[in-house]
Amino acid sequence: MWWSSMSTLEQVLFVLASSSTAIMIIFLILLLFGFETDEFDGADIPDMDVDGINDDPISGIAGLKVLTLRGVLVFVAMGSWTAFLLVDSLDIWLVLLIGVIVGVIAAYLQAIAFRATLKLESVGNVDYANAVGKTGTVYMRIPKKRSGKGKVSLIIQDRLVEVDAVTEEDSDLLSKASVEVVGLLDSATLIVKSK
Repeated sequence: MWWSSMSTLEQVLFVLASSSTAIMIIFLILLLFGFETDEFDGADIPDMDVDGINDDPISGIAGLKVLTLRGVLVFVAMGSWTAFLLVDSLDIWLVLLIGVIVGVIAAYLQAIAFRATLKLESVGNVDYANAVGKTGTVYMRIPKKRSGKGKVSLIIQDRLVEVDAVTEEDSDLLSKASVEVVGLLDSATLIVKSK
């Protein structure tokens, strides 16, 4: 039987590699079906700041979260498979060293890949403070001297939005007039002037 023909080290490496690979595949399937596995990452390993100069926690390297459950699984899987494949051709200490190096590199690359995918996420909320200084068009008449609200349409954060607006001018701003945003009345109402 192939199992009994392996050395103890080969058996240990095979069990570590195959079990960590199976768990990673389960996490991948859960991720594909929409289940979040982020609650597992970092839950068991608290971030400890032991260095007063560096702002990174001990579980992170240069802003990357490397020491997570997913990172440990990648480290064990890649390191074990590499060591398992090389155990017959090299000395044991060299095989283990290469396995650790490959595991560290794989965990680091996995952290970089996940950080890159997280950068693709966006909140989607429009921050109307970004509208100050932009030009728009009156969509619905804006009454003079803040006596009521109208609407303007303008592009904020690469999207066309219609926003409530007031003006401090002496006359109403009529529909299709060009206006400039000069401030915010509140978090969802702009202050505009004619352009």
